[in-house]
Amino acid sequence: MVRAMSLNFGMFTTYEEAKERLTAAMPENKTAAGFMASVISGVAASTISLPFDNAKTKLQAQVPRADGTLPYKNIFHALAVTAGQSGVAGLWVGLPTYIFRITPHAMITLVAAEKLKALMM
Repeated sequence: MVRAMSLNFGMFTTYEEAKERLTAAMPENKTAAGFMASVISGVAASTISLPFDNAKTKLQAQVPRADGTLPYKNIFHALAVTAGQSGVAGLWVGLPTYIFRITPHAMITLVAAEKLKALMM
């Protein structure tokens, strides 16, 4: 749930601002401005949500130790252990691949929402 919240936070908090600035910079091409804003938003969403996605994956893949305890107590513990072992940059391992995975999702979502909003108005 934390991963999904961070992904949506990154996507929706950056899109309108990017679209507004890009539309002002190139008023003759609002479609391209919206498309580029969705790319920027996808990259932001990827960057913000990747640490939580990595921690979620570690929680899903964890195997009990010999004494029956699990390596991670919760998502925040997994984040802390990862940062302790690999440094803070270790939370963003795999960022380029994640950007290529998440950005199209954000682009489709945001462009479709714009089209639906235009149809309803």
